[in-house]
Amino acid sequence: MSQKAVSDYYDYMLPFYRFFWHLDAVHYGFWESNTKSFKESLLNTNKFLSEKAGLSKTDFVLDAGCGMGGSSIWIAKTLGAKVVGITLSKKQVEKATSLLKKSSIENLANFSVMDYTKTTFSDETYDVVWAIESVCHTPDKSNFLREAHRILKKGGRVIVGDGFLLREPRNEKERKIVDDFTDGFAIPRENFYKNTIDNFEANMESSGFKKIKYWDKTPAVMHSSHRIYRLCSLFLPIAKVLNKLGLMKNVVVLTNKAGIAQYKAVKLGLGGYAVFYAEK
Repeated sequence: MSQKAVSDYYDYMLPFYRFFWHLDAVHYGFWESNTKSFKESLLNTNKFLSEKAGLSKTDFVLDAGCGMGGSSIWIAKTLGAKVVGITLSKKQVEKATSLLKKSSIENLANFSVMDYTKTTFSDETYDVVWAIESVCHTPDKSNFLREAHRILKKGGRVIVGDGFLLREPRNEKERKIVDDFTDGFAIPRENFYKNTIDNFEANMESSGFKKIKYWDKTPAVMHSSHRIYRLCSLFLPIAKVLNKLGLMKNVVVLTNKAGIAQYKAVKLGLGGYAVFYAEK
């Protein structure tokens, strides 16, 4: 899948994500034992990653695949750290910049269109590279990890939260679930079956990272996963009709199929969610 395909996907889907999701956050929420609301679960994801990465006011952070800037703005506003957010989507940059202007921390963050596997940043620029559900969009995860390693200062940290394949599909029905998931969420099929926790950890090591840790957060995302499943199950028939009438692109149909598939994949043990941390 090309960069343009990923960019086009998010450019078109941006208003749908904003309408059906919340807080300008295009990611799963972590539901812990004391979580009281969906809004709180989304903030929990940011809190968990920031705590595990040891983020502080003195850090210079790159949000790699920043979406609409929700996490970047949260980091800047909550911790006072300086953040640069990059994404392939021009519309996401425009929205993130608009949201930033409405905040009180304009001087702490900025957003631009850039490929996180080929950035224009100098060596050893950042203290932290942060990526929530964005690394899934690149066919070769090692390209992202090598670039993250290059632009991190010595002792810098990388923190990644994303979905991973836990096992191979056992039959055509399960393979169809995986294909619906990848096709609908602009995730490249190339090398997708190598997108396992073990392979990602090995890629981290080969890219030069050390002190690697990971946390299985699959149970924590189940509530979000089921919420997506319910929303997509309700909207899929409508999307199909609007698509046939020429009022909506087929990408919306595919995205709703993917939203249904992601929950089935987790329930079947095909996929899961993990957070990785490592140091340069």
